[in-house]
Amino acid sequence: MRASKRNISKKNIELEIYKTFEQVKEKKNISIADFLNKLELDFDDVSYRRIKFSYKSLFKLILYQNLKGIKFHTKLTKHLRKNVSDRFKLGFTKTPDRRTIGFFLHHILDKEAKELLQFATDKIEEISEKFNILLDVKILQPEKPKKTTKIRNQDLQKKEKTREVCRLIKKRFSPFIDLNLKNNTLYKKNQFIDLLIHMGMTRDFAENGNKTFRELRQCGCPDADTLLYHLKNYPNRKQVHKMFITLFEIVWEMARKSNIFDIRKRYDVAVDFTEWYFYGDRSTPMVVGKEPDRGTTKCYKFATINIVEAGKRFTLLALPVGPFDEKENLLRKIISYAQDRIKIRRVYVDRGFFDSKAIKLFNSFHLKYLMPATKIPTVKDVMEIAAVPSVIIDFEMKDITFNLVIVEEELERGQKVKRAFATNEEYDENDVNLAERLFNLYGKRWGVETSYKVKKHSYLPKTTSKKYLIRLFYFMFSVLLYNLWILADILIWLALFGFIKTDHLVTSKLFGTILYTVDPDSGG
Repeated sequence: MRASKRNISKKNIELEIYKTFEQVKEKKNISIADFLNKLELDFDDVSYRRIKFSYKSLFKLILYQNLKGIKFHTKLTKHLRKNVSDRFKLGFTKTPDRRTIGFFLHHILDKEAKELLQFATDKIEEISEKFNILLDVKILQPEKPKKTTKIRNQDLQKKEKTREVCRLIKKRFSPFIDLNLKNNTLYKKNQFIDLLIHMGMTRDFAENGNKTFRELRQCGCPDADTLLYHLKNYPNRKQVHKMFITLFEIVWEMARKSNIFDIRKRYDVAVDFTEWYFYGDRSTPMVVGKEPDRGTTKCYKFATINIVEAGKRFTLLALPVGPFDEKENLLRKIISYAQDRIKIRRVYVDRGFFDSKAIKLFNSFHLKYLMPATKIPTVKDVMEIAAVPSVIIDFEMKDITFNLVIVEEELERGQKVKRAFATNEEYDENDVNLAERLFNLYGKRWGVETSYKVKKHSYLPKTTSKKYLIRLFYFMFSVLLYNLWILADILIWLALFGFIKTDHLVTSKLFGTILYTVDPDSGG
């Protein structure tokens, strides 16, 4: 019986998809199987002479396969055998074999039915974006390998697993990147995304990045004017930032569902500001002042909070900083955001946060902190007379107290210099390893500097544009790519070896290259 003779239309399919998303809109994410279980399509629940499964279940099965990004029927049946609950939700008591699925797809479904399937797939992905709902990230959940990977096969397996993870990541994230594209747009969204990744990796401007991308891919892609037109077409910066906050949240959900972070464990974080030098009018929106450097005293600034555990250095949140934003309010926002997702063990900040308001804020959150102490007169006086190492308990600064730890750092050629740290933790000045302990702890913050280097040198396109929307999009996009690289690297470690090491299995350049060359709708 042909699907074209059934009482179903694109309009009815779209209405049912909207209705189903309305039912689950309060959830941040939902499994594809749960969604399809709730989706009511107007098919008779009958069986066929050659196939002992209902049309409705098989139709949903093909939708499930498309949305999961599983190309081969063999992998689909294997996946269903491992995920029995999904099989039941799709309406099967037994798993159909690959021949059954192939016969249904190639001999029962006609051209019109296949068009309806593709239409339904596209609409589910499109409408999920409008509802800000992430459909099922379990396909990315790593499994420990059953046996040790042989050395001679590691490179091949790494390449295959990297392509698989990149394809799945691209398929999951591209629907949530809104580029203000209309139905009559000449280029598809992924072509814009691929161009942006290429520009970031080559540290290039839109104009030249477009030319090199065309030569490299030997295919059409949006020109620079078209790309910049869409990036400038957002109503305001809040919409751009909200979109990326949603994307960061998806990264976190994927990491959480993959059991990368232990909910019982506490993690160290670092808060920092990063600057993007600006050469133009000081009155330009969102431009702030800075110390003179590289011929300018102006910049765009962003505040970030990062997990600084080796191998898991995710940027949890990035906030744009305007000329009227107060440091304490920004600090409160990003710490609150982080605490909703992880348990914080300790916060590392630089000497720019050494003031009574910031310390008071850390205390209000009941957080341990460690930061260099600026050489204000009272600190300088103590450092001149104190022996090293020394711990001054309840050191007073305005209306707060903290512990001032003074240690000695050995520089090159035998030179030594005193360093002071502010903290609310207790340290023993008789500890012979106190200096080494403090420098090792605070050294975690340099992981933030490393992450900035990756964002700026691997994923951040160049621009001379004075349009803040373009700058904001570029920076947030680079943070997103950085987080996706960290996520992919961890998933590949777990998939191939069953554990995570602190060094990277996949470089940022390799990840970016595969990400913009892989087709999200292909592969197994």
